[in-house]
Amino acid sequence: MNQEKMTEMLQGLITGRRIAGAALRVRQKGDIIYDQCFGVGNIQTQAAVTERSIFRAASLTKLIVSVAAMMLVEEGTLSLDDDLVKFFPKYPEEKRKVSVRHLLNHSSSLGQGPGSEAYYEKVFDIHDDLKRRTDKWGDMPFDCEPGETADYNAFVGFELLGRILELVSGKNLEDFLREKLLLPLGMTDTVFVLSQEQNTRLVSLYEQQEGELVFISDDNPFSDRATSKYGYFSGAAGLYTTLHDYDRFTAMLCAGGIWEDCRIIGEDTLKLMVTPRQITNIELREGCPWGLGFRIFEHPEKSGFPVLPGTFGWSGAYGTHMFVHRETGLAATLMINQTDLGGAISFISRDVERIVFEEYMGGNDL
Repeated sequence: MNQEKMTEMLQGLITGRRIAGAALRVRQKGDIIYDQCFGVGNIQTQAAVTERSIFRAASLTKLIVSVAAMMLVEEGTLSLDDDLVKFFPKYPEEKRKVSVRHLLNHSSSLGQGPGSEAYYEKVFDIHDDLKRRTDKWGDMPFDCEPGETADYNAFVGFELLGRILELVSGKNLEDFLREKLLLPLGMTDTVFVLSQEQNTRLVSLYEQQEGELVFISDDNPFSDRATSKYGYFSGAAGLYTTLHDYDRFTAMLCAGGIWEDCRIIGEDTLKLMVTPRQITNIELREGCPWGLGFRIFEHPEKSGFPVLPGTFGWSGAYGTHMFVHRETGLAATLMINQTDLGGAISFISRDVERIVFEEYMGGNDL
C-alpha cells in the first residue's frame, strides 16, 4: 500500500478544512501496515485525534449486532428462520412473514419505505426504551412483501433484532453485547452510554459550510433516533467506539472469527454472513448484494467501487467505515465524524479503498 499517498490524501482533507479529524488503521494478514491519526477531535480545544478518541459508530453498530446475533444462531438459541411473532406475541399473524434472516439482510419491508416510515414517525417517542419502542411496531405496515426487496433499513430492522437479542439472552442489549462480544475482544471503549471520562475523549460533529467547518449538535433528528439519553440502546446506530476498539473487531473478521488465538465466531458462520443473495436477488447497488449484516462487493466494478471482488463491509452515517478482503488479508477501519459525507457513499471511504487496493487492481496476482 502506498502509505505516502494515503497520508497525503487524509492530511489534505484536514489542511483543506474538509474534515476536522480522522483515524485510520490498515492491516494485512493481521499485521498493521498503516496506522495514522489526523487533525483534532474538537476545533475549539484543539484536542488531537488519537486511537483512543471516541467516535459515534452510527451504523457500524449494525455489524456488531449482526455478529452477536450469529453467535446465538451458532449456539442454537436463535434461528435465522425464527419469525417476529415468536418474540413479539402481540404482533398480528402477518408479521410471521418476517424472519431474523430478513432483519439481517435488510429485506423485512419494515422501515424501508414511506408507509412504514410514516408509521414510525407517528409513534416515535424519544423517551422510549428499546422494549417500548419495538412493542409499538406490531401494526407497522409492510412497504412490500418481506423478502421482495432489499432496500437499506436504517433503523427498524436492527432495532427489532436488538430487542430479540435482549429477549433471547435475558439481558439488556448493552450488557449482552459487552459480555458476549465486546469484552472478549477487549473493546472496553465501545459503549452505548459514555462515562464522564470517556465523554472527555468524544470528538465533535462538524459539517463543511462555505469552506468552513461548522459544529453540529448531537441534538439532531438522526441522533434522536439512536440516543441513549433515556436508556435507549439502539441496535441500529447507538454505539460509541474508538479506532483501537473497532480495529479489533475488523481484524477478527479478517482472521476468520479469531482474535489473539481466541475463537469469537465460527469460520462457517462467518462464511454464511458474507454469502450474498440470501432470500432475495435484489442488490443494494448493482454488483453489491447483502449478506447477513454486511454489504458484499460481489462485482464491485458494476457500481464503480474500487475494491476487489469478495470484499465485505459497511459504513456509518458520520463517515465511519470498515472493509475486509479475506483472500489478500487486507482490512481497514476508518474513524471520522462528519455529518455531510453521505455515509456509505462517502468519497473519503472510496479514496481509502482505492489506495489500499490499487496495487492489486493493477493486475497483480492474488
